[in-house]
Amino acid sequence: MRCITLLLAAALTGCSSPLQRFEFTRLCMGVQTRIVLFAPEKEPAEAAAAQAFERLDQLDAIMSDYRRGSELNRLSDAAGAGPVPVSPELCEVLSAAQEVSLASGGAFDVTVGPAVALWRQSRRTGALPDEESLARARALIGWERLSVKSRERTASLKTPGMRLDLGGIAKGYAAERAVQSLKGRGVDRCLVSLAGDVFAGDPPPHERGWRVEVRGEQGSGPEGVLLVANEAVSTSGDTEQFVEIGGNRYSHILDPRTGLGIGARRSVTVVAPRGDWTDALATAACVLAPGSLPALLAQFPGSAAITQERTDAGTVIRTEIDPDHHLRWVARPAVAPAAGSR
Repeated sequence: MRCITLLLAAALTGCSSPLQRFEFTRLCMGVQTRIVLFAPEKEPAEAAAAQAFERLDQLDAIMSDYRRGSELNRLSDAAGAGPVPVSPELCEVLSAAQEVSLASGGAFDVTVGPAVALWRQSRRTGALPDEESLARARALIGWERLSVKSRERTASLKTPGMRLDLGGIAKGYAAERAVQSLKGRGVDRCLVSLAGDVFAGDPPPHERGWRVEVRGEQGSGPEGVLLVANEAVSTSGDTEQFVEIGGNRYSHILDPRTGLGIGARRSVTVVAPRGDWTDALATAACVLAPGSLPALLAQFPGSAAITQERTDAGTVIRTEIDPDHHLRWVARPAVAPAAGSR
């Protein structure tokens, strides 16, 4: 599970502001989803949240690979059959995915679906896929064989058997669209969180931004706090979702080049103006070598990242990458080792 926590201000009291804080939670897109907003009264707050949740359900019906009749699965079922008309939302997500795939050299790849199916089975059984099955899956992965035509609003998978998986981009996109829904009803001071994918609207009253706490490994406490407004935050990593097979630890995040979960003990938090960017970039950054991240972020204006990596010696190296000097981040002070410790 992605490690990100919201530090949400308590409800305002007194007469300094007519706005009240409201919070709503529901299971959406397979994860616990939280909407926090400020509104003058309960009734408009509930109506705005209900519409935002409905928007999330609509996007899930489009982009889920679990729903048999989803638009995404219908596109995958048509692999090898030529261009298929797609909705504006799916066209946007696929176009953004291809942008990140190109920039990352394929470290992010939504055509990884065949390997995802194998890896889900491995996580259930505790056994790696056999080499023959893995080779067949890898032969069907390749973002270059996904064609997206934005003007015609069509998409096609060139090889029969290819399948799409939007697990590394859809939730970030959806969080931003839910905030757009809230703002469309006049609720500008809002935040939507789908597990590790957050999109923040205007900040709470009298605040400079929403406070988003970035956590380290389980039990290690917070690594620091981000201050965000009208931007997205996504965290990916293996701190909670992983499996051990044959004495080796594998993340739930797949390397499209191998078809297996990555072995690096790495967590990456990305901040950017767009939710699809943060979600996909955080996933790609977990796959890439750490030194590749500055060049990747430089291709997405307004993006920044905080990485945490556990070395073989057991120490955690934290790196802040902020090419546009955009990050508003207060890190936890480093704790000096006790005298005589190693």
